[in-house]
Formats: sequence, structure tokens, C-alpha cells
Amino acid sequence: MTSKKRIIAAGIIGNVIEYYDFALIGFLAVMMGKLFFPSDDPFLSLLGSFGAFAAGMIMRPVGAAIFGHIGDRIGRRFALMASLMLMALPTFLIGFLPTYGQIGIMAPILLVVLRMIQGLSVGGEYASSIVYLVEQSSPNRQNLYGSFVSVGAKIGMALGSALCGGLLWYLGEDAMGEWGWRIPFILSIVIAAAGMYLRRTLTDNYQVHEDKTIPLVEIFKHHKKLFGRFLIVASVIWMFYYTLFIYLPIWLESSAGLSKAQAGNINTISIILGVIFIPLMAMVADKFGSIRVMRAAALVSAVSIYPLMYTMIHGGYYGALGAVMAMVILLCAYQAPIFSAVVHALEYHGYRASFTALILGSAAGLVGGITPALMTSIVKLSGNAYAPAYLLVLGSLIALGTLGRIKSK
Repeated sequence: MTSKKRIIAAGIIGNVIEYYDFALIGFLAVMMGKLFFPSDDPFLSLLGSFGAFAAGMIMRPVGAAIFGHIGDRIGRRFALMASLMLMALPTFLIGFLPTYGQIGIMAPILLVVLRMIQGLSVGGEYASSIVYLVEQSSPNRQNLYGSFVSVGAKIGMALGSALCGGLLWYLGEDAMGEWGWRIPFILSIVIAAAGMYLRRTLTDNYQVHEDKTIPLVEIFKHHKKLFGRFLIVASVIWMFYYTLFIYLPIWLESSAGLSKAQAGNINTISIILGVIFIPLMAMVADKFGSIRVMRAAALVSAVSIYPLMYTMIHGGYYGALGAVMAMVILLCAYQAPIFSAVVHALEYHGYRASFTALILGSAAGLVGGITPALMTSIVKLSGNAYAPAYLLVLGSLIALGTLGRIKSK
């Protein structure tokens, strides 16, 4: 493996594990809700499962602050190794958790604790790998290298979704709900071992700066407006992301009348499509500029989200598939440029890991983490299947206005 390929593989492997786990949560949310949050109301069980997901995601900003500081003050490589080790173990252990029927209230408590440990490590992993890849890239490929983190995420989601779908087909729904759900979590240790192998000889060109300032303090003292603007844009992107890849498969079942197998197939196809289009849209951003591409994506999203979700409800399986594929391409145009744009928002390298980590960790953790539960709740409370579309359109309009206040580079 060439040095550049090894850098890319080592940079994205942690995100493969991270989003492999998220795909399991999306696919197995109903089953795990019954096992760990039993209730006579299926809505409450599902909400409990998404609540455990959100608990882990809320820890991401904390992990982002810790590992961002480590990346700026000790080095990018150390942050990458530490976050990977801390992330792999909880995912593996979830596969061995006793259920509510076996140990009662301790089951959901243990699940939430493991999710919180995951969230802490993921908050550092995601941003550390982005900063590392962008800084290791050539000037004309920074969006492309930054986008490989999202490629890794979608590879992980594709693996998780495909494995769950295959197990469901092979074992059947009853066996999958009883014990088969454990298999994907246990198998995560294989990906973790590959990650440790790839990162053991990772090179790092970053030179630790001698000044004694605390990066986060300096960021909020001198760059708070820029921080706030990028946080708004990133939050909208991650709300879109978690709606599409975590919540939408369940929405397709409940609101569009598709079967679990059909919704799972669409989710797997959409993730694979994302692996293709994320680097393509990143190359477009390298040519035309990150901010310009995100502005165009925000505008098109604001106009098209509602018609696409209407098509999902009324177009049957193939209509839903086509609409979801269109949303994936839109999301890729939205998301691919954000990585390099955030890293290069600050000229000073000594604050970049903290700046990037806290923005992306907060957006994914606080906003993305509550998105599945939020979307589930607003559909239930409003009785309107199109409620998620209204929220995504509003977010796109806010992002469009905010991007207009960020200078193109």
C-alpha cells in the first residue's frame, strides 16, 4: 500500500467503525427498543432506543473538546490512536449486554453508559481524522481528502446495514430479535483490529506550537462569530444526515407503507450511492470552492425536500428509491465541502483541531444526536408525515442565509 493510500485508510478507519455502529442502531432500533425499553406502546420503545442513541451523541462535544485539545497540544497521531481504542470496546461489549427481561432496569442503564463512552471517543475521532487528512493533502485536493472521512462513514454504514439485512434474511425476524442482533456488534472487533494495524505506523507532520494558550479560550475570544456561523451550517447538514440515514428507514415503513426489507434495501443502496458521490462532490468543491457548492446545495434542498418526501409516500418502492437517491446526492453536495472549509477557516494550525472538533462534534452530537428522536416525536404529535420535510426546509433556508455571511475561499 502506497503512503498516500495508507494515510487515507488510516484516517477513515475509525469512521468506518463509528458509522457501522450507527447503521446498526438505525436498522435494529425497533428490536432493541423492545429488548431494552419494553413498553405496551411501540412509540415509547422506539423513542427509548433513539434516546440511548442521543445520550451517546450528546457526549460528542465533550469528547471533541478533550481530543481536539490533545490534537493541538500533543499531536494528531496520538489523538487518533487514543480515540480509536476508546471507541472500539463499547461497540463490541453491546453485543454481550443482557436485556431488560434478564436484569431489569440495569439493562438500559448499561446500554446508555456504553453509548456515552462511545460518544466521548467519537467526538475526538471524527474531527481528528478530518484535520489529519486535510493537512496531509496537496492544496488542490483538500476537499477530496477531507471527504474521505465521510466515505469511511458511509462504508461503515453500508457494512452495518448490509450485514443486518443479510442476517435478517438468513435468520428470520424472530431469531434476529432474540439473539441475532448481537452478531453485528460482536463482529465490530474485526474492523477495530484492522484500524489499530493501519494506525500503528501513522506519520504526522504537525509540529506542536510552544505557546501556552488554551485553544478553545482563544477561539471563543477571537473567532466566536466565525465559530457560530460554521456551527449553524454544520448543524443543518447533520440534521439532514441523521434524518436520511438513521430516521428515514423507519419513516419509510410507518409513513410510506414500505416493508422492513424494502426500507432496508433502499437504505443500503443510498449509503453505497453516498460513497460514490461524496468524493465526486468534493472534487467539484475543489474546483469551484467549498462555500459556493454548499450555498447551491442549501438552495436546491430548500426547494426540493418536500416534493421528494411526497414522492416517497405516493410513489411506491421505486418512487421512494428514486427520491431517496436524489436526497443522497443533495446531502453529498452539502456535506463534502464542509470538512476542508472548517479546517481552513482558521489560518493558525495550533487551534484547528479544537475548532474543527467542537464545531463538528457539537453539530453531530447535539443536533444530529437528537434528530431521530425529534423527527419521531414531531410526526407522532402532529400526525403529519411531512413534518420532517418542513424542518429540513427551514434548516436549509437558515444555512443558506448563514453561508452568505461566510467569505468564499
